[in-house]
Amino acid sequence: MVWNNTEYSIVLASASPRRLELMQMLGFKNLIVCPAVGEEYPPVGAPPEETVTAISQAKAREVAAKFPETALIVAADTIVWLDGKVLGKPHSTEEACE
Repeated sequence: MVWNNTEYSIVLASASPRRLELMQMLGFKNLIVCPAVGEEYPPVGAPPEETVTAISQAKAREVAAKFPETALIVAADTIVWLDGKVLGKPHSTEEACE
């Protein structure tokens, strides 16, 4: 691919098979999948839209550090917001049911 006469790569900063499928459905091919592995630290007291934005930006920065500046990094996050707080990923089926 060429962008402003510069070779570039599109990097998906996610291990989500669904996000990869969505990108491919949108016509993006030859994606590089490089999930972020760092801890997620949502901002304390922030509303849901700021929380998900901050986590997505942190993922993008982490992954971008591994690629040339010409790479386009695509990062996203999903949260569950209930009664004013973020519910983390469940560690078991029982915890998910709660």
